[in-house]
Amino acid sequence: MSEPVVQPLPGAGLVMRAGRLFAVCEPAGSEELLALVARVAADGGDGEELTRHAAALLPAGELSCAVGGPAAGGGVAVFVCGHGAAEVDGRVRMSGPEPVRHVVAGPVGTLRLALPGAGTPHPLASLDAGVVGAAGLTIRFSRPPQTQAPKPAAFQSVLLLPGHAPAPPPDAAAAATQPLVEGVDCKNGHFNDPAVRFCQLCGIAMLQVTHVTRLGPRPPLGILLLDNGMTLRADADYVVGREPERDADVAAGQARPLRIADSHGGISRRHLRIRLTGWHVQVLDLGSANGTFVQEPGAPEATPVPPAQPVPIRPGAKVIFGRRWLRYESHRNP
Repeated sequence: MSEPVVQPLPGAGLVMRAGRLFAVCEPAGSEELLALVARVAADGGDGEELTRHAAALLPAGELSCAVGGPAAGGGVAVFVCGHGAAEVDGRVRMSGPEPVRHVVAGPVGTLRLALPGAGTPHPLASLDAGVVGAAGLTIRFSRPPQTQAPKPAAFQSVLLLPGHAPAPPPDAAAAATQPLVEGVDCKNGHFNDPAVRFCQLCGIAMLQVTHVTRLGPRPPLGILLLDNGMTLRADADYVVGREPERDADVAAGQARPLRIADSHGGISRRHLRIRLTGWHVQVLDLGSANGTFVQEPGAPEATPVPPAQPVPIRPGAKVIFGRRWLRYESHRNP
């Protein structure tokens, strides 16, 4: 695998690259962390080993930092604390102040580690090794090589359509790459849930719009906010648990894994699924040992989710599993 392309982000701080391991931290008190990165890299360790040692070194978030590196299966492991922050492919975000360690399943294209005030990298800037003054790093990993396209079949015939003929139907394979839902356009052409009162992009009232629905790609339905500060876009299904990679739909690429650390034994390997159906977000308990609970906004207490029965949730709802929780947030206002 080729080496990643690493660009420092201008700003106050220190950044380090040691092979395929990376760190961003505030200068004061950074010696032990930087020495740790160098030691793990020299021993041939990966991102999971580095973040595990970093979490042990900074159990209370004593230093503002973000460290990371490759993990098994083309993923990345990240640890952040203090004012450090990390972003993976623009869809998974982690930040302090409490220490957060997470492994994001691959393949991963881009990892961004940063402190507050990190700027935009210069197009010619790069970091091959060592420590320099900067407030962050952008790391671009190489994607798996694509298989060579098969040679085209020999010419047999071609259908010519006159100019007045209707266009042929769209390719089914291309349409299947993202979910299509029934929606309506606001006056500015933004695609919306037919049930909302205001456009979710420009805010214009939808009451004056003629509700002629059409099929279109579903936009993100909001975000999922984990109790440790990590956020994920609600644009796909997520399987949540200690080992979500075991789920058949995750292996087939029909859901994303959200691996949750659990030191209390309250979370199953495949605990629950956050499922998107049309314009709605649902919670599905996957037969977990200790159950899944939902507390709707304003409700005095949480209610259990029956196993294998999808339960719709509204923005602001908290999903509780073991001693952990996540909250569904959205500005949608049906």
